[in-house]
Amino acid sequence: MEDRSHYYESFSLERVYSKSRAEVWSAWSIREKKADWLRNPGLEMDFRVGGSERGVFRNGADEHVNDTRYFEIRECERIVLAYSMAVNGRVHTVSLATITFAEENGATHLGYTEQICVIPPSDGLPGRQRGWNILLDALGAYFA
Repeated sequence: MEDRSHYYESFSLERVYSKSRAEVWSAWSIREKKADWLRNPGLEMDFRVGGSERGVFRNGADEHVNDTRYFEIRECERIVLAYSMAVNGRVHTVSLATITFAEENGATHLGYTEQICVIPPSDGLPGRQRGWNILLDALGAYFA
């Protein structure tokens, strides 16, 4: 019998942005820029190895909280972080994510890979993929 008190998933997304790696990197590493494209003016962010990030947003009556810890930062190359997502105070996912930045014909190829532990009830992998697709598209709109 399979234990469904939690389960594991993973996914990867890619985008190419018509900006330099330094410009795309700064959108992830500078609090004001990241808060702008995330549309989260209250974003708390300490971008350094061992640093943290906290974002809170509302969706209808629900409060969503993202708590992040940075584990590796290689400037303009890679960010490795872990984060949890909670709804109304209950953590429903915990993830390890790697974001990579590579030059591609004068543009920047961004790779996003996430390994996720889902703690039901949760929207799980479909919700996380949908959310990150929206966020990465918002980053593209920020650059437009």
